[in-house]
Amino acid sequence: MRVERYQEDDMRKAMAKVRSELGKDAVLISSRRIDGKTEVTAANGYDPERLNAEIKKLSETEVNGLEGKSHEDFVFELMAEENQAAAGNSPSLVEMQEELGKLRKLFEGELAQLAWRDAGDRQPNRLALLSRLEAVGINRDIGIRIMKKVLPCKDLEIGWHRTLKILSRVIKVSDQDLLSEGGIIALVGPTGVGKTTTAAKIAAQFSALHGKDQVAFVSTDSFRIGGQEQLISLGSTLGVPVQVARSSQELDNTLETFSHRKLVIIDTAGKSQRDTSLMEQFDSMVSEKFNIKPHLVLSATAQESVISETINAFSHLDIASTIITKTDENGSIGAVLSGLIRSRLSVSFVGNGQRIPEDLLQANARIFVAKLINSYKESRDHLNVRRSMLGNGKTQAA
Repeated sequence: MRVERYQEDDMRKAMAKVRSELGKDAVLISSRRIDGKTEVTAANGYDPERLNAEIKKLSETEVNGLEGKSHEDFVFELMAEENQAAAGNSPSLVEMQEELGKLRKLFEGELAQLAWRDAGDRQPNRLALLSRLEAVGINRDIGIRIMKKVLPCKDLEIGWHRTLKILSRVIKVSDQDLLSEGGIIALVGPTGVGKTTTAAKIAAQFSALHGKDQVAFVSTDSFRIGGQEQLISLGSTLGVPVQVARSSQELDNTLETFSHRKLVIIDTAGKSQRDTSLMEQFDSMVSEKFNIKPHLVLSATAQESVISETINAFSHLDIASTIITKTDENGSIGAVLSGLIRSRLSVSFVGNGQRIPEDLLQANARIFVAKLINSYKESRDHLNVRRSMLGNGKTQAA
């Protein structure tokens, strides 16, 4: 069996490449958009009949999952056996096994789904539901775990309803009411996620409930050009005082000054999660006298890999909750939700625009379910439009 990956400008060119190099009998394993390109993975020499015959020899319990061996693992073992029988211990086999290892995550689920379908549709809606989750950005690993609770289910829409219900439960919403309780909070996160604007939104909402004299800003941003000026300008507009703290001692003194206020918001410098000096900055923010609660700000526009890197970079802090921003700039929030589900972090606020203070909502499960539903509808409508365009193209060509 030969496995290849191709990147082209669009799906039509990618499929032409597959047919040209792997032949008309090639099997399309997966496809995705990456860096503006269409990436497809395909294989030839795949024998589904032999695979199905082997699967049928197993009991249903064994197929659903042996101890320490998933169904996907079984598929890969069969593929390796076919290659070993055909090629012995040749160098080409070693290279192929290495390539299979690299593509392990990419393959996960696809060949197994094909095997399930060919073996009798024992879980007929599994592929459809996983495809919906992928369309809204939910990680495949999380989707597979959810399917174990959703299936069996013969009705696709009931299965989708169950899926959304499970997601609403596994997305943790913070049980702390910051707008009522107040405290000393520090907004942390990489540059460009909207920490300063979020600080202003929280301050404005808190002021409306408790009065402007109960809120204060502290800036520790001495890195970004104009960072302090932006907060000072927002503070002036809102009628909220702003102090600058460049060290832990200055921070303690400033917090002592604002000790009579119910809410103090510390706006920290935004730096890359890969910046080695990032930890030094937050080490200087540690106070033995005051209970500072860090809130990690994450952008809904970031890729899942960036979300994971960011969460790992701040994992040494005792994160009180997360705040998701820029949900209005990305139709799909699945990537950031996947990161939060995996790390078991809670969400306190959702930012959905630039308006202060309107575009900041207290997080709840209904918000996330509604956004996932809208995201799926948008992806489905986009797909229907593309199909219609392709259909019109074929008609005109005919």
